Amino acid sequence: MKPIIIAENVSKKYSRNANAHLSYGLFDLVRELAGRGGSLELRKDEFFAVNDVSFHMYPGDTLALIGRNGSGKTTLLKMLNGLIKPDAGTIMVEGLMQALINLGAGFNMNLSGRENVFNLAALYGFSRVQTSVILDEIIDFSGLEEFIDSPVYSYSKGMQARLGFSVVVHLRPDILLIDEILSVGDFAFQNKCFTKMHELKKNGVTIVLVSHSHTHVVQLCDNALWINRGRLTKLGVAKEVVQDYLNFLDQEEVAQAAKARQLKRDAAQATDAPPAKSAANEIYGPVYNEMDKVEDLRVEFFVHGRPTDHLQVHDELTIRYSFRLRQPVTDLNVSLVFARKDGLRLTTISTLNDDLLKHIHEGVVRCEVRIPDFHFNPGSYVLVMPIHEGKSYLYRDVVKEFVVRGDGRLTWQLTDLTYNYTVLEE
Repeated sequence: MKPIIIAENVSKKYSRNANAHLSYGLFDLVRELAGRGGSLELRKDEFFAVNDVSFHMYPGDTLALIGRNGSGKTTLLKMLNGLIKPDAGTIMVEGLMQALINLGAGFNMNLSGRENVFNLAALYGFSRVQTSVILDEIIDFSGLEEFIDSPVYSYSKGMQARLGFSVVVHLRPDILLIDEILSVGDFAFQNKCFTKMHELKKNGVTIVLVSHSHTHVVQLCDNALWINRGRLTKLGVAKEVVQDYLNFLDQEEVAQAAKARQLKRDAAQATDAPPAKSAANEIYGPVYNEMDKVEDLRVEFFVHGRPTDHLQVHDELTIRYSFRLRQPVTDLNVSLVFARKDGLRLTTISTLNDDLLKHIHEGVVRCEVRIPDFHFNPGSYVLVMPIHEGKSYLYRDVVKEFVVRGDGRLTWQLTDLTYNYTVLEE
């Protein structure tokens, strides 16, 4: 079988300086017209967005491009689509290619959604008669019947994405290129889109998908290509590549957390000033970190008896904390609030259940909390600790930043439940 896409040693340079990038591009164009070809030697402020990437695809193949933001995925996708030209290497494509890369690309904002459907279809070689045959199907899929005759400038970004996707998937492409553009749509439409892409895959359409959702990658794509800083890191079976990529991200999270902790320790050693309220921590709720009511606050995590700030999914976690009350209290309570780094609160453990600290009125408070199965999925988290008497805070702030790593298994959403899975035989 003949490949439908061949990319060989493809590279693309950019300059961090916009003016220099334009002058470099003009200079390279002159060299090319003179038959001297381009040079891959980096000039001042230049970097490789894509560096020596090769792969090939056959009809019906599905490939995911994965990697961190800025790794070169979209640049590679644009080169496949012919929107930008590689500085080195070759790209060969056989068949009708359609792409949804830039939101609103090809739209005339002053025209209605209906008129834009005809315009986009015409760009792909469809006559007005051919487009009229599938027009109702396109509009129905987009869910924009009520707004289809309104000008596109009145559409939200999500509505533009719906219309653009609906057009490209109904024009019978041989090759479909999709960027992470669908993340702007609502969940129902995203699910509808991926159901449609499964249908296209079943019908032999070749799909190249850029996505940060490893769920979509594993469920839709046979293979994945991991790009890191422009270079091909791994190409192979989607599940295996995704697992290696997620393990890499876990290691990066741990390293960054360790670096952040060291910077905080260095800053604390450099000054004797009391800690200031952190505006950044206010995304987790109100902050009260003055040490006028409690002192000597200490919070530690233990896994397998060793102190740690990073753990694996399903580890048994022990939390030990202690502090000294600087004044007598009558209604002491402590909560442990777990939150994701983006501020999403996940769960709370509180002594309000069973009034565990009611009997303590002064002195030192020491507690241990054991969590037999810590099933948060991989990511960066914080522990917020409110200490309060009645409804008044004695202290409330982030007391621990920690990282949860994967254990080589794929995980989805927020938590990974412990379960027993039995395949029943007939």
